[in-house]
Amino acid sequence: MIAGGRPDDLLQGPFVSAATFLDLVNTTPEFKDFFGIQTTNPGVTRIHCPLLAFFGTNGDVGNEEDLELLKSSVERQHTGPIRVNTVMIQDADHLYAAQEDQVADVIANWAGTLPAANTRKGEAHKRPQARS
Repeated sequence: MIAGGRPDDLLQGPFVSAATFLDLVNTTPEFKDFFGIQTTNPGVTRIHCPLLAFFGTNGDVGNEEDLELLKSSVERQHTGPIRVNTVMIQDADHLYAAQEDQVADVIANWAGTLPAANTRKGEAHKRPQARS
């Protein structure tokens, strides 16, 4: 499909485009399991700032248990985000349709809790033991 100039055509089965399927096939293991649920060197270890993750309560992607698994997987890594917060967006579907204000409020409130940026370059980050 891609070679034929149709990268956005849907494949049979999981309803993804040919281009998306090719991206998934070519993704390295540390980015397929980005949060380290099964991988020992996940992509999330490259993030050193606070992280916010959320799903909608009416969505088809994840639920509170999935967010807790994501959070605990990130927290057991030796390096990575200094903090992980998770939120369920009430009455939101996969695309958060009609809940954009709620999403914006969650992000704005979370951003208001962020510490000032560390301006020293080259400083290695080690996750503190205490977690919020």
